[in-house]
Amino acid sequence: MAIRAIRSAAAAAFLTATSALVAGAAAAQTSFPQKPVKIILPFSPGGASDVLARQIAEDLRKTWKQPVIVENRTGASGILAADAVAKADPDGYTALLTVTALVQTPSLYEKPSYDPIKDFAPVSQVGTMPLAFVVSAASPIKTLGEFIAAARAKPNDVSYGSFGIGSAGHLYLELLQDAAKIRLIHVPYKGETPTLQDLIGGQISGAIVSVPGAKPMADAGKIRALAVTGESRTAQLPEVPSFAEAGYSGVGLESIGWYGLLLPAKTPPEVVDKFSRDLNAVLKQPDFRQRMQTYGIKLTGTTPAEFSEIIKSDYARWTKVIRDNNIKAN
Repeated sequence: MAIRAIRSAAAAAFLTATSALVAGAAAAQTSFPQKPVKIILPFSPGGASDVLARQIAEDLRKTWKQPVIVENRTGASGILAADAVAKADPDGYTALLTVTALVQTPSLYEKPSYDPIKDFAPVSQVGTMPLAFVVSAASPIKTLGEFIAAARAKPNDVSYGSFGIGSAGHLYLELLQDAAKIRLIHVPYKGETPTLQDLIGGQISGAIVSVPGAKPMADAGKIRALAVTGESRTAQLPEVPSFAEAGYSGVGLESIGWYGLLLPAKTPPEVVDKFSRDLNAVLKQPDFRQRMQTYGIKLTGTTPAEFSEIIKSDYARWTKVIRDNNIKAN
């Protein structure tokens, strides 16, 4: 009888504990958030990234009935923002809205301050944005093939600009050089504006910039776009072929840069899942999708697991490119 009583008591205790865990998970899932949520953004106010972040914050505020605050924390190629979120409490109240640089930047340093795989809980990919390879409108070059022919004719003489060492543009052009068997002179700039200014002024032969950065100059007849990253053409520059269409498929140029939202590692899965579901509902809104399309951003949305696979794949891809080409931050 005593043994039976002990077993009954143990079973009851187990059921009570299990019920408490289930109830706790359900409560966390339904009650989050209970206070303001902060989204840290590694970009300055006013640009497309800031517009994206503030629209997400406003729509989540309406959903959650809680303030959602955007904090612009610039510096060190996004490291300051990423590091702040990686070290934040894993409770769902501090999020990072960032770009592909999250998985590119660490490999540029011997001792990176964060690990893009281990230090974050992916919530969802938010959107994608291609880059465009451009030349000055005054250049006689009309196609990517002509640019590559010119580079082959004069090795280490043809130059291109990007928005910094180890930037997405820099890495894409390393892939192109390997695939086309050409060597270009890389000229890094601090941003797209000086890159485009020098391109138009004739100081560099080509440049790789964001599609939103290229479109106004292309529409004004100041530059000519030769190719865009991604698997297909972009709605902003429909007449411009993708690198794959121009003959360079299967070499990594069909990959595309992304925006994504992440929480600190060890954030409870039920909080990550709720954040992801509510965020994806926001990303499906037609008005929001149309608004961001004008900035060259295609809103997507994924599950946490899907975004995790994207991060792992891109981290492996860009780490190899950086190490194979011995690219290091200044």
